[in-house]
Amino acid sequence: MFVVYSPEGQSFIGAAHNLPVLKVDPSMRVTQAKKAGLDDMSLEPDHSNPYFQKNEALKKYQNVQKSGGDRRRSVKVSELMSSPVVTIDSEALIEDAWNLMVEREIHHLPVIFNEQLAGICSKSDVLQRIILDENGNIEEARGDVVGRIMNPQVITTRPETEIREIALALTQYRIGALPVMDQQEHLIGIVTLTDLVKHLSQRPPVGLYV
Repeated sequence: MFVVYSPEGQSFIGAAHNLPVLKVDPSMRVTQAKKAGLDDMSLEPDHSNPYFQKNEALKKYQNVQKSGGDRRRSVKVSELMSSPVVTIDSEALIEDAWNLMVEREIHHLPVIFNEQLAGICSKSDVLQRIILDENGNIEEARGDVVGRIMNPQVITTRPETEIREIALALTQYRIGALPVMDQQEHLIGIVTLTDLVKHLSQRPPVGLYV
């Protein structure tokens, strides 16, 4: 599940493939796939049938059924999100945002105003307002605060969201991070493209089973 925060309020959306291009409207719950009916089929082999002895594919399938197969559960956001979240106040200077990103080795900062999520600030947002020297230190910076350079429209997600939905949202919106909110709309984590790639590289492939 995804939620979009903007100056106009919150817009609730469902699966990532329902994300709109601009405004995010409420979407219906993803319909569960219909049962294929395979459970009603008999998988017991007919040993009296000589064709069975020659059918290698069926033999392999029978072995998979006996072993239970290589089923893996689906992976939820809560399993790879970073928590607690490093945040920054909307009134902080952009120099503070840059230094915090460098110190914590992160690329995105959720922005807080009056203890509520107000936006998100990325390294690319900050780099448009500062000049670095050859050592990566700030040489010149505009006197802006984070609240003036952040993106005020934030797509967020829930800890129970499946990571394939996260991949779709990140791709569709060309963003690098999603803040994670609980049911009380409290910021409890953040999931990034780096988190996703790291997980997939360590545990391929992502299973389809829950």
